[in-house]
Amino acid sequence: MRTGYFINALLLMVLMVLGPVSSALAAEAAFVGMQVQGVSKTVAAAFGIDKPEGVLVRDVALGGPADKSGIHRGDMIVSFAGTDIDTFERLVVKVRELKAGDSVPITILREGKTLKLTMKTGKWTPAWQVSKGAFASLPAVGLTLTALTPKVRDRFGIRWGSTGVVITLIDPEKATNLDLQRGELIHQVNQKLIWDPNQMVKMYEDAKAQGKKSLLMLVEGANGFRFSILKVK
Repeated sequence: MRTGYFINALLLMVLMVLGPVSSALAAEAAFVGMQVQGVSKTVAAAFGIDKPEGVLVRDVALGGPADKSGIHRGDMIVSFAGTDIDTFERLVVKVRELKAGDSVPITILREGKTLKLTMKTGKWTPAWQVSKGAFASLPAVGLTLTALTPKVRDRFGIRWGSTGVVITLIDPEKATNLDLQRGELIHQVNQKLIWDPNQMVKMYEDAKAQGKKSLLMLVEGANGFRFSILKVK
């Protein structure tokens, strides 16, 4: 038990490089779209490094600045914005100094090679700024949805980097022929990103008013992404 605690405390100190959650700050702050963790002596030795330095990239937001710059999961960042990165705290400081649209030189280690990349930081989209809870229901089809706040993400074990609204309740009597599960994430509706449950309600009501018979949803579940049809009743 002590060994497990030691590893969790010292090896897996995770930093989500997400930035501020307030809309005012998000308008100015840079979005980089990656999740990192610190490097222990054991990890450094695996990389052939004498002492712990740099940070490891755990995950990269698809289509985000880190992804577009060529950063991969498993890369070790050793320099960021002209500063040597020896701890993940130092990386946090450098990220918070940036603004949207800045070009940032980055040095990484990958498969024993040193690579130099350039990242252009992005802006925070509404889907990444969700901090307040919100829920809505579609009684006709038996669905209750909630916003993907950090607490909801932890509760349902939704992976970092995912955006959308979470299915929290399904009425089996009304949700017939729906291939949806509680805890799954609705990422898009008719090719439009959603992050607020009320968006889903409005799109459903608009579709009904226009005489449409169905909506096309992009859903993320335990087995990845899939398309699902929601009939308009």
